[in-house]
Amino acid sequence: MNYQDLKSAKETFPLHRYEKKHKELEAVRLAFVRRFSKQALMDMIIDDFIEGKGNPNTFCYMLEYKLDGLGRISGRYVNKFGLWYSSEHQEYHFNPKYGKTYEEAFDNIKSNIIKILEDGAKVDIKALIDNPIDSWIKGKILSTYFPDRFLNIFSSQHLDHYLRSLDLDTKDLMKSDAILKREALLAFKNSDPDMKKWSINMFSVFLYSHYPKEPLKENEVAVKSKDKEPEFPSIGNIEWVTQLIDSKQSQSAGSSAKSPKGKSPDYEEESKRQKKLGDRGEHIVHLAEVERVQKELGVDRETAEVYIDWRSRKGDDACGYDIKSVNADGSPRYIEVKATRGKVGDTSFYYTENELQRAKEYGDSYCIYMVYDIITKNPKIWNMGNPFKGDGVLKLQPIKYRVAVKTAKD
Repeated sequence: MNYQDLKSAKETFPLHRYEKKHKELEAVRLAFVRRFSKQALMDMIIDDFIEGKGNPNTFCYMLEYKLDGLGRISGRYVNKFGLWYSSEHQEYHFNPKYGKTYEEAFDNIKSNIIKILEDGAKVDIKALIDNPIDSWIKGKILSTYFPDRFLNIFSSQHLDHYLRSLDLDTKDLMKSDAILKREALLAFKNSDPDMKKWSINMFSVFLYSHYPKEPLKENEVAVKSKDKEPEFPSIGNIEWVTQLIDSKQSQSAGSSAKSPKGKSPDYEEESKRQKKLGDRGEHIVHLAEVERVQKELGVDRETAEVYIDWRSRKGDDACGYDIKSVNADGSPRYIEVKATRGKVGDTSFYYTENELQRAKEYGDSYCIYMVYDIITKNPKIWNMGNPFKGDGVLKLQPIKYRVAVKTAKD
């Protein structure tokens, strides 16, 4: 995740303009909830429910089309509601998982929708996951009746895209139910000091329109050229690797931005790319550290996360390291993360004076994690320890300069 881009997107998000625009949709939502109250659903007949007979005021039609602006469920297979009317065959069709006849299917679908309202009111996540109603429809019902509690994003592709973009894509979460994915996105929203003040609907609008925006459709070409900011796949297995430093050949030096022939380097774009790679590297290391601490200390995931302090994510760049973790004996481990698209082997990275001072200060408690293959599903981490303690195995080559610009006084 590019935190600078996120910050910029939040600052430029025209929240009040979108809120004003969505007032009409909120009125339609309230009218729908009143029309199809729990009691009304219990009394509902089949033709008040289905699509296919041209009635624009049925439960399914209004949920799909009139409330489209509060989360899209259109464009999917015809049996998503479990029951529909075929004008071509002049008969009701239904999903056999709900019953042997269309009447039985309707009764079961109706009962399950009412159960969604009951479990949604209690926020019984397990019961909601177990409910057999289609995942998209289930999500749309929840966000329509409980807009202050449930997120209105339903596509698995979109949910996965936002989880990856916000560095929430843990292995277990990516395999989980859509309800849990929406819960993770909501937890991210509520952990942010700015976004926690927004309505859930405004958060959804922000994701789609400002950051990180809607994912590309199949076969769609990105506006950005391939040398711009990288996109990352879901993380699969993280592998720890071991290497030896050749002190005779090595010296710490930085890589520079490369540009096409005849063009000046776009330093702003290069900075964004490097920042995004660095943030992704830290996310990968954080996931790996949680697993390592779990194993070495024999604790559960929640406890392991308490031991790990992701300092750079809090904007604390002055501390000279990215993540504070813990060793098997309980002593602190200060981790500086460097990341590359390249494969395991020779590499170079920038290193600041502040980082060097922390390396010398913390000695054996300090280490550099080099993350390789960062744009693949299976990145690799090399813990190179502290190559700068004492005499160090790496020699520094100064390549950066601090420039102080003073302006003329009137």
